[in-house]
Amino acid sequence: MNWIEQKTLGLFVKTNGIISEPILGGIGHIFMLHRILPNPLNTYETNKSLAISPSHLEECIQYFISKKYVFISLDELTSILKGKEKRKEKFICFTLDDGYKDNLVYGFPVFKKYNIPFTIYITNCFPNNTAILWWYLLEKKMKEKSSLELNTIVGFKKYTWQNEKERNSVYNEIRDEIRKIPATRFRKSVLDMLAMNEEEVMDENKNLFLNWDEIRQISQEEIGCIGAHTVNHLSLKSLTDNELENEIISSKEEIEIQIKQKVNHFAYPYGGREDVGKRECELVKKLGFKTGALNQAGNVFMKSRIQMECLPRMPLGNATTRKQMDYILNGINHFSYNRFNKLHY
Repeated sequence: MNWIEQKTLGLFVKTNGIISEPILGGIGHIFMLHRILPNPLNTYETNKSLAISPSHLEECIQYFISKKYVFISLDELTSILKGKEKRKEKFICFTLDDGYKDNLVYGFPVFKKYNIPFTIYITNCFPNNTAILWWYLLEKKMKEKSSLELNTIVGFKKYTWQNEKERNSVYNEIRDEIRKIPATRFRKSVLDMLAMNEEEVMDENKNLFLNWDEIRQISQEEIGCIGAHTVNHLSLKSLTDNELENEIISSKEEIEIQIKQKVNHFAYPYGGREDVGKRECELVKKLGFKTGALNQAGNVFMKSRIQMECLPRMPLGNATTRKQMDYILNGINHFSYNRFNKLHY
């Protein structure tokens, strides 16, 4: 951010978003959630921000209501961007990634209470119980050990740490390297690093995932929508063209068979710029998805209609404060990440 942009950001903040909101507030916002867990159950440290408590989710909903926002589905968003539906009010869309059981147990009652539409993007290896939730397993393993060895894209690399600060820093290094590992040896590399076998991983996973019966149940709810999130939750930029197509197409087809409905919406695993590029977005558009959701901050504008395959989303978790929500709604957050750009590619 150059000095002009810093001054502009300072002006937006100083004026409490009054100047930025008409320019960058957009027509609405898509929020990205993962897990919905009561605080006593969220015992993670490194991955603590992946969850929001039901009580904080409800506080956020009440705040949006106080600001006169309406809650819409991704199908309604599609109609708005295509000019088939008009709304004077600004909107909020709720989306949840991966397919955790707590979305149904703790999240659904909150959404139902307020009659709020939501979309859960399913990673097929979750209900098929073939997933390796390496982000959680890595956190657990690093608390037990002081070193790990990973077969990275350039060969074996050993990581060491001596205290919590170093452990958190090394976690981020390992996380970045894991996402680059080719699909052909991803599973073996991760299992070897964690010193775990398939049975141990499945045991760790039990009771974490939505099963297919529960996914069907959600898809039949008026406020529920099921989207696709690939088969194995790999960083798509690391895949060959054939692997990329298989991850997306197979995910879509299996979900459609299971729920007996068409899957119209897609979210990119991880979803950052290091994971998603034009190739991935163009394929999602080519495959006929109505929307593709990124993990990149930004607001939705009418201009977004020309890039509905790469819509930005704002994260929402326990750490999201009232001021941060203000910055999202009034465009300050958008400017911090995107300056005056309203499109992502």
